[in-house]
Amino acid sequence: MKKFVQFIAGAVCPTCKSQDTIALNPSDDEIYCVKCDFVEKRPKEKNILDNEEIKVINLDDFKKNRSKN
Repeated sequence: MKKFVQFIAGAVCPTCKSQDTIALNPSDDEIYCVKCDFVEKRPKEKNILDNEEIKVINLDDFKKNRSKN
């Protein structure tokens, strides 16, 4: 069975500056350049709820404060 390479569209290699040469290796979560020897671990997704607090704004209060100025 032939192994397919999944490219990241529009990505530019930080080493050789070639566009559309960054590929993803799904088996070990690495990204690599097919033109040079650049290899990097794929970045993990950040979970917004872990690092930031969700702020709730009452729109009526916002409109009142805005109309006073």
